[in-house]
Parts: sequence; structure tokens; C-alpha cells
Amino acid sequence: MSTGGRGGPVPARDDAVGRSPRRGITWPWVGGGAVVVGMVVVAAQIHGLDLAVYRGGALPLLGRAGDKELYDDALVQTDTRGLPFTYPPFAALLFVPLALLPQPLALTVLTLLSCSCLVGVALLVVRYLRAAGPVGRAPRRFPAVVLVAILLIGISGPWREGLGFGQINALLMVLVLADLLRTPHRIPSGVLIGVAAGIKLTPLAFGLILLARRDWRSLGWMTASFAGTVGVGWLLAPRESGVFWGGALFDASRVGETADLYNVSLNSIVTQSALPDAAQRPVWALASLAVVVVGYVAIRRADDADDAVRAVTANAVVMLAISPISWFHHWVWIALVLPAGHVWARQQAAPLRRAGWVVLGALVPVMMFSSITITLTLTGVVSGEGPVPLRLFTALGVILPVILLALWALRPVRTTPALPVPA
Repeated sequence: MSTGGRGGPVPARDDAVGRSPRRGITWPWVGGGAVVVGMVVVAAQIHGLDLAVYRGGALPLLGRAGDKELYDDALVQTDTRGLPFTYPPFAALLFVPLALLPQPLALTVLTLLSCSCLVGVALLVVRYLRAAGPVGRAPRRFPAVVLVAILLIGISGPWREGLGFGQINALLMVLVLADLLRTPHRIPSGVLIGVAAGIKLTPLAFGLILLARRDWRSLGWMTASFAGTVGVGWLLAPRESGVFWGGALFDASRVGETADLYNVSLNSIVTQSALPDAAQRPVWALASLAVVVVGYVAIRRADDADDAVRAVTANAVVMLAISPISWFHHWVWIALVLPAGHVWARQQAAPLRRAGWVVLGALVPVMMFSSITITLTLTGVVSGEGPVPLRLFTALGVILPVILLALWALRPVRTTPALPVPA
């Protein structure tokens, strides 16, 4: 156990997810891993639309965008609409190397980085399940189980479509996990979360887990790190920073239509409801506040059980649920939601265990097929609208994780020991 900002206990980080065996990983397994990753890439049908926006965001900073500005409403034009750059200026600065490369090479680099994150997350999941008991501990089985995990995570809807779009959510996820699940050495805890938030604001929500742990030092480092990214943006792109922080940040319509079925968040459900327009924002705010409170309790319960992975996952569910727009491919955290829910359910008495299995079982198909996949398959056209059954199906993408969060917040009634901490 380690201590938080006021000396209170928080779960050990590296030990909470176990350690992988060093033996049994040979070149045939490495080759098998390459084949599995290749299968995931093929399934993703990579087109790199979002990468085009990232590169388009860097071009104005390089003076190569003609008369276009970073926060123009149609920075990149598609067949159906113009796409704006929605991240802070710091992110645009980080995308400069990708803009200097030819587009196919940039897409290859980003795909390789995302696949590396996929492998890392799969390793984390297998270690976590081995420590908890659901996965066999025999070292000879470890590589095979990792390959299965890579495949299952990689073909899940958010990972598959995120790879296809050329998204960076997997990279941000790994930054957060590296911050919260490692023992701080040279880089203080909180710094990497701040950097992730400097690229895309939503990781600031992980301040909740630091608050729940009363880890004031890490919270301070997160704040300082994020402020540093903002400062770098003002220093190197002052005009663009003024536009972003002075107005573009608060224009949610630049990101997309909140009522779009691809938006898997509380805000989307409220917007699609029959509530009067004047009531929608207050209802969304109250629902978000309730989820934050439940998430806070769920984090505390997970920490009490020494389950650091579940604590981080609970915070991720809060982040995605309360964000004004959480596109389906933002839910890469499903890679941990399902294992954490599985481990939790195994530890509960029969009624809660059955409830956990039902939620997890329903969540699998919901997180395999997005509204894009469904509407394109059924109609041949991508649509953000659909009939009531489709609306209910896509809404389950946020409703079910929130239900799971509420189950995690209940006072535990254990039938099995707490998550073991391997030696």
C-alpha cells in the first residue's frame, strides 16, 4: 500500500495488476502477435478521417493552410460536411510531425502507435485477470491468453472504429493508465494526466480519482502539468489560443450534433428526449452530478478492495457519461469495463453477481455495433438518426456502464477474498 496526499491509504499500483511471466514468450508468439494485430487492422478498415483533421490542425501553424485558420468551422472538407479542429492549440502543436509526413506514412505511424497501445492494454487486462483468478496462472498459457485479449479488444466497436478513423483515444488512455497504475519515480503522479488533458480536455475528469484518494500532491501536479500545456499553447500559438479559450471551447456545436446516435453520453439521451429545450440542460446537469457522486463512491469502494484497475475504470465511465459529446469510438475504456465488472461480479453474493452478469452480457453487443455500423448495414447510408429501437440500443452504451458504476458503489458483500496482490 502507498499513501495519498493526507497520509490515507491508496491501492498499490504496479502490484494491483500482477506481473507477467518472463518465460514462454518466444519468436513464434511474437509472430502470432503480429498476425493478430494484422487481423485487427484489417477489421478496422482504416481510412484516417480524423487523422486528416489532426494534420489539418497543424498546417495553419506551419503556414501551409492557405487562408484557413486553426479554428475555422470547416478546416477539413468531406463529401457531406466540413470538420473543425476541436482540440486545444497544444494538441495542434503535437500534430505538427504528422503534418510534415506524407498522409499514408502519418497514418501508418499513428496506426502503429495505436496498435502498441492495444497490446499494452491487453497485457494489463490479462495480468489483472490473472491476479484476480479468472485466468489461469500457468506461464505457458500467458502468451496465448494475451493474443486472445488483443483480438477481442481490437475488434470491439470503439477500438475497431477508433483505429479506422485514425483516432488518438487509445494513446490518451495509456497516458492515464501509466499515470495511475504505476509507482511514480522520475515523473510525479498527475503529470501524465495533465498532459493528456492538454491534448484533449476530457481527461481532466480523472481529477475525481485523485480527489477521492485525497491525493492533493498528484492533483497539484495534474493542475500544473495541464497549465503548462496551456502556457506552451499561448507561447507558440497565441492567436489560436485566444480563439480557442476565448470562445471556440464553449461552442459544443463545433464538435457535432449532441442528439446524434453516435454520441454515447447522457447529454445525447437528454437531447433526444421529449423534454422542452429549456429543461434539457438542467436535467443533463443534474444527471451528470448524480453520476459524479456515484462514481466517487465507486472509486472509494474499489480502493477499499485494493482494486486499482476498477477505480480507474469507474472514473473513466464518469468521464465518458458526463461529457457533452462522447462518440462511440471514445469508449476504448470498454477494454477495462468488462474485465473490471467480471472481477467484481465474481466476488459478490448471488443477487449482485447475477445483476453484474446481466449488465455485462448486454453490454457486449452494444459495444460491438455502433449507430454508424448499424445504419450503414441496414440502409447503405450513415445516419445519426434512427427509429426508437435503435435509439434505445445506442443509449444502452452509456446506461449500462452507469448501472455497473452504481453496482460498484454498493457496499460490498463478499463471497470471495479481495483481489489478491501477487508477490
